[in-house]
Parts: sequence; structure tokens; C-alpha cells
Amino acid sequence: MTQISTAPTTANQAEIPAPTDTVPMRRAPRLFLQLITTLHRLFPKPLGKRIPVTFIGYAIINGSGFLLDISLLWLFNSVLGWYYPLSITLGYALAGLYSLILNRWLNFQAHGHAAAQGARYVFGLISQYVIFILGLSSLLHYGLHINPEVARVISACCEGIYLYVLMKIWVFKGVAEPKL
Repeated sequence: MTQISTAPTTANQAEIPAPTDTVPMRRAPRLFLQLITTLHRLFPKPLGKRIPVTFIGYAIINGSGFLLDISLLWLFNSVLGWYYPLSITLGYALAGLYSLILNRWLNFQAHGHAAAQGARYVFGLISQYVIFILGLSSLLHYGLHINPEVARVISACCEGIYLYVLMKIWVFKGVAEPKL
């Protein structure tokens, strides 16, 4: 069975098991890592050196999370007839939970305290919502008169990079890039 080292890359010992511990890599994380590593190898060398393997996994997971978010919005609002703000908030929250669980398990393969990581992730989602979904998209639409859908796509690209960096350096801090 493939082993992954959980040795911390920072001094935060409360987050990560002792350096001598190894955790056997389960089948799903191993297969996901093989997929994103294969995709990473397809990048030209200069680009591959700058893009972490986990960014590819993040893009896959959060891209599918966006589809889940939109699907839940449609289900709650159009099919069930729920109030729009409730529908959009619940869809966003469930997609955020989906993203946290899959990124923690498959992509970052983090073994720290789930509650602490979850709390930091919720902070990230809320700050992302305020800064990019409300702030940047409103500035682009109302201030620069950009089409609302185009403004939302631009803000989605910015929020995606923001949340990935936040996950990498704060939510799952000290977790090394997984290796095969």
C-alpha cells in the first residue's frame, strides 16, 4: 500500500501528526492523486513548475462544486419554489461543504483537526462571498458597467484563486503537496 508522509512543513504540531507517523493512502485519494499528477504532467514544463498539483485537484473539485451549487439553486428555487435568497445561500453552503470535504480528503489529504480546518474554511467562504461575489462583481457591474454575467465570471475567477491560496496557506497549513 502506498504511504504518505504527514511530516509538517511548519512548526504547527497541533495540526499534523508527528513526523515519524505515516498514514496509508486509501484507494480514492491515491487514484485522485494519480489523475491530477497525470494532468499536471501534460502542462508545459515552465507552467508545470509554477502550478502545484493540488491546484489542478482544486479546480476539478471546485468546478464540480460550482455545478452542484447551480444545480441546487435550480432545485430549491425553480422546482421546490423556495425563496431565492434562501435557495442561493443553501446551495452555496452545501457546495462549500462538498468542496471542503473533498479537498481535505482527496486533494490536500490533510489529517489535522477537521473542526479547526472547517472553521478557517467557513471564514474563507464568508470573506470570499463579501469581497468577490458582492464586492468585486458589484464594482464591475455598477461601477464599470460590465454585463452582470461577465462581472460574475470575472469575480468567480478571482475568488477561485483567493480560496485556493487561502486553503493552501491557512486552512490546510503545513500540509505538503501529496506525492505518489
